[in-house]
Amino acid sequence: MNSPENTRLIGMLRRVLRDCGKLYQHCGKWMVRRYPSLIQGDPNRFVELMDDLHRGLLIKVYVTIVRADDRWSAAEKRVAAEMIDYLWGQKMHGPHLREAAESLFEQADKLSWESLVAPFVRYAPLADSKVQVETIVMRLANLVAKCDGQTMPEESVVLHTLQRSIDMALHPADPASILAPLGHASSEGPSKTAYQNAQQQATATDGSTPEAESQETREKQLQAALKELESLIGLREVKDRIRSYANFLKLQQQRRDTGLSTMPISLHMTFVGNPGTGKTTVARIVGQILGGLGTLSRGHVIETDRSGLVAEYAGQTAPKTNKLCDSAKGGVLFIDEAYSLVDSSGDDAYGREAIQTLLKRMEDDRESMAVILAGYSDEMAMMIRSNPGLSSRINTRIHFEDYAAPELAKIFESLCKQNQYRLPSEARHRLLVGLQALYEKRDRHFGNGRTVRNAFEDTVRCLADRIANQPELTESLLTTLLANDIRLPGISPQKLTDLVRRPHVLRIVCSGCERRVRMMPESLGRRVRCKQCEHIQLADWAEVEWIDETPSTTKS
Repeated sequence: MNSPENTRLIGMLRRVLRDCGKLYQHCGKWMVRRYPSLIQGDPNRFVELMDDLHRGLLIKVYVTIVRADDRWSAAEKRVAAEMIDYLWGQKMHGPHLREAAESLFEQADKLSWESLVAPFVRYAPLADSKVQVETIVMRLANLVAKCDGQTMPEESVVLHTLQRSIDMALHPADPASILAPLGHASSEGPSKTAYQNAQQQATATDGSTPEAESQETREKQLQAALKELESLIGLREVKDRIRSYANFLKLQQQRRDTGLSTMPISLHMTFVGNPGTGKTTVARIVGQILGGLGTLSRGHVIETDRSGLVAEYAGQTAPKTNKLCDSAKGGVLFIDEAYSLVDSSGDDAYGREAIQTLLKRMEDDRESMAVILAGYSDEMAMMIRSNPGLSSRINTRIHFEDYAAPELAKIFESLCKQNQYRLPSEARHRLLVGLQALYEKRDRHFGNGRTVRNAFEDTVRCLADRIANQPELTESLLTTLLANDIRLPGISPQKLTDLVRRPHVLRIVCSGCERRVRMMPESLGRRVRCKQCEHIQLADWAEVEWIDETPSTTKS
């Protein structure tokens, strides 16, 4: 490998190493700052743990690829030297490098993919970073495999095997195998039980009262939560409702501080909508808002579902529900698919017991705990109507609309930015028309944001397959998603091609004159000028209007 190519390779390698460190460090600090109650053990050591895990991940990837062809080339030695410099801050050559590399190999044998990515499986707030982990792993793997200018057949096989391994570790068929070490062994159910045990164990106290946060700290927490709310894609009605809710609580707090009378406040609410519309994310933000306002002492969020409330045997449901409520005091108890607690036949004694216990805690702890019930709109409405106790305690209902195609595309683009991928205009166009087709055919089980995340992961895998046999890697190859890479669940590549060819127009709203103006597909992702008012704006995405058979008519 000549000097320019070597310099380019080392530059890309250093970037991947830094990106891995930044991701794990950021996630560790974010968990400590926002969700310390979820962390098993001492939160103060969690960042250190994440740092150790990212180093182990880098070692595991390097050794896995290098071992593929049973040889250690000069280029692979240079990569090892760079990694050792990054990992331990030591520059090594010759025998010292070989000795250090042997240490890498020994360490790799003791590490499992599952343990190295476990925090992203264990802790729900980190789940959205799984894609970034997989991206970093595959970028490093490709760089190591191609560092000597060629990819051996054995290395190609290992690249595919590694991708399956990391995917299985991040999305295990049996999450309990990952979660169990965090909590106590349990026969009550799969992953969520162990996760809830970890949450409860972490939030258990020794009777001492945590120090009250300063007003300045709370204000920063509040502003950070509101900023995060505004940064969410779409959800305009949800944002308006949450802001209004926060303003009302702030007013009551201000009146209380000045000795004026206040209105009774119910902190409980329902979030209704289809899967993947951001209900859990917004619940976490609500917790931070309530903590920042001082309405709740902590603002942490305990996430659960029916399995976390209902026990397997008679007489165990009430204690189990009470224990979960205890862990949520000072914060938010978020119950997903809450309607599953109610059986339409009326024969579910365990579900009724859980609801009755929950109702009592919602009343007794109404000033120290907020309960958010989430699920499908119709089922939640039926649940609330069927139980007067719930309807009298919950007067805030927030509906989460499905994301439209341009919003889904923005979510896809945000994943690209997080993982350092580029979307050229042609790829944007193919993605957009595919998302429009999915949106038009959606039913109540449409996955929204989850569908987009799955599409992004499949698209990145397609890119990985495309470049697997490329003899020379460039940054453009590693980061550019081409139109043919785009994959969407339920739509074949040929169907996507047919959709691109189907007659349609793209329109955006000019932010200058507010007219809906037509644009060309090749302008997606670029700055365009409005012909009416000469205003220039970024046309990242657009609305798709299909052209009917009848002339001069369109269908959006």
